[in-house]
Order: sequence, then C-alpha cells, then structure tokens
Amino acid sequence: MIDLHALEAALDRARPLVLGHGGDIEITDITREGVVHVALSGACRACPNLAMTFVGPVRSYLMAVPGVSEVRCEQVKAGPRALSRLANLLHAHPYPVA
Repeated sequence: MIDLHALEAALDRARPLVLGHGGDIEITDITREGVVHVALSGACRACPNLAMTFVGPVRSYLMAVPGVSEVRCEQVKAGPRALSRLANLLHAHPYPVA
C-alpha cells in the first residue's frame, strides 16, 4: 500500500524542477501493484530532455516512496535499455531492462 501523503511529498519535491522549465507533472493512475503513472504537461510535452527529466529526478523521487514498485510515463518514447543507460549516467534509481 502506497502512502499517498508521501507520494504527494515526493511529487512536490520534483515539481519545482519541472515548473522552472514551463511544465508541470501530475499522477494519472496508481495500480494495486504499486505502479504510478505520471503525465508531464506544458513545455515538457515537446522537450527533447523529457526522458532525462523523467528518469532522473521524477522517477527517482517517486521510487523512493515505500510501496511504489514502478513509475511510468507514456510520453517517454525511449526503450527500457536506453532509459536504463540514462538512469545509470544520471546516478538515478535503476531502470529495469525488460
């Protein structure tokens, strides 16, 4: 079970990074298995660094919340291997390779 207050606190920690670039982030779904789905809006939708923002601070902050098993963003078009490499380069939470 995910603590929703902790999840919101983690999102609030990531949000200033996104707002500073003219975007925003919201949680769109949480599954029973602990998968959190997020969507980025505003300038983030067309940003070439969307995958980096997602895999770096956004996913890392949310993955630190107890009960979160995975974080997904449908807007990120990179494959698992590329996201795993990016997470490694950013020293972010490891991204699973399918």
